[in-house]
Amino acid sequence: MKTKKSRFSLMLVLVMSIFVISACGNESNGASSSKGNEYDTAMREGKQSIAEKDYAGAEEAFNEALGFKEKDAVATTFLNQTKDYIAAENKYTNGKLEEAKVAVEKVVTEKNGSKDLVKVGKELETKINKFETQQKEYQALYDSSQKQFDAGKLDDAAGTIEELLAKDLSNSLFADLKQQATELKTKINQAQATKVKEEQAIVPDSKYKTERNSELAGKEFTAATGKDIKTATDEEIAAWLATKNATQSSGTTATDSSANAESSSTDSSQPEVSLDTEKNNVLTAVEQLTGLSSQDNQYYITKESADLFQVEIRHAHTVDGTEISNMVGMFQYTPSTKGLTKMDPITGAYAPYKK
Repeated sequence: MKTKKSRFSLMLVLVMSIFVISACGNESNGASSSKGNEYDTAMREGKQSIAEKDYAGAEEAFNEALGFKEKDAVATTFLNQTKDYIAAENKYTNGKLEEAKVAVEKVVTEKNGSKDLVKVGKELETKINKFETQQKEYQALYDSSQKQFDAGKLDDAAGTIEELLAKDLSNSLFADLKQQATELKTKINQAQATKVKEEQAIVPDSKYKTERNSELAGKEFTAATGKDIKTATDEEIAAWLATKNATQSSGTTATDSSANAESSSTDSSQPEVSLDTEKNNVLTAVEQLTGLSSQDNQYYITKESADLFQVEIRHAHTVDGTEISNMVGMFQYTPSTKGLTKMDPITGAYAPYKK
């Protein structure tokens, strides 16, 4: 009897043990399954946050996923890529371009991470490169204007600083440069106004402001008369212009007559082109190449040779009631090639014009 009871008790213990072990196994499997589901949910949320450009939210979600699957390779890759992108954006915003480039390079070269992050990373990379190019260009304009101002070339300095301030400086990273450029412009304009007032005191209410401001006209006038056009009387300038126009007209007529005599046997219908027509053609061509309207700017054109014209462009404006003239640029135009070059006012060298 006791033997039967012992056997029964043993069987009961075995059954209960099996039940307990089975229950523990099911509980363990359930917990594991639950963690797996939570990991998947966290990863989905992280990817969705990236799609919505909520990168801080994505970082939080991928960290949460690693809490469910410690050292998981996929979650770790997505987390690191997200951190790199956040770092790249912050570095760019703070003007630390080299560090931003290093961080964004990690984002775009990650092959096992988020394709969305690769896409926005490439966009940020383009923004960084564009800003670097603009930064160099804009700083060069500022430096040139400062050099021109220091060299006493006030009109050139004013034209250069106006060119800089006409650029898109809305990016907060350009705030300091914009402020410096604005302050330099004020200094230049004040110096210009002072100089003009001194000149006007010598020859008030002149009819020939364009000629007096023009460097080309000034050189021509000095070569012809030995005098400074800034201090010359209006009568002297008028006499010089009349002589110049008469000389050009007679020179053109003589040249045209000679050319017509030589070519009459081959092409008697070839039209004569006056110097004024040539200058108008040059003006139109330079307007198209530069986008600088002759209605808004002052053009002064001289013919240097049969296929070379010198073009001076200025822009007049008023500072404290005094009209001043900024040098926009000194150019050379070649009709046969339609080539346009612009002079560096510091070195005097000409280089192909870039709009």
